[in-house]
Amino acid sequence: MSVITAYTIHSTALRKAQENAALREGLTTDPTFKFSDEEREKFVSHMTAGVQLMMGATEEAVLSKTQEVLESQGQLEKVLEEESARVEGAKSALSEVQQIMMQVPLYRQKLVQIKKEMTNIQRRTTKLSSKALQLKAARDKILESERQQAAKLAKLEARVVTTTPTPGGSGSPGSSRVAVVKD
Repeated sequence: MSVITAYTIHSTALRKAQENAALREGLTTDPTFKFSDEEREKFVSHMTAGVQLMMGATEEAVLSKTQEVLESQGQLEKVLEEESARVEGAKSALSEVQQIMMQVPLYRQKLVQIKKEMTNIQRRTTKLSSKALQLKAARDKILESERQQAAKLAKLEARVVTTTPTPGGSGSPGSSRVAVVKD
């Protein structure tokens, strides 16, 4: 809006306010009545003082509200700075998570390889264990066979007949003979 338009609107509103005030105070009943310059100045100063009185309380309220708004803005600024810092921290954490997530396929591949190796080790361990059991069984069989042979040999030795004297010798050394009994 231009200055001229604003002045015209203001002048028109002032003139209507003056006429309405004059009509209310009973100065005139003629709506076309015009104030003289002195009366107009008196009226304007009177109205200005009233407006200033009214606006004084409003001005204090506005200043108080403005101060509250400024304090609130300061608090909001602090909160926004804190939130901004927190968001920046979250962005860096998100970046770290993204880097870790990019490594997940590599780690998964390593894990699959380790699992295959563990399965292979388990299979080989199972084969070795069964082979060890077979070898133990064979060794036990051999040991049992040797034990049985030793027992037979001991039986055979136990069946040895006592020594008998040879003819012509009467107890001299080397003159005895051993007899073996067969089953």
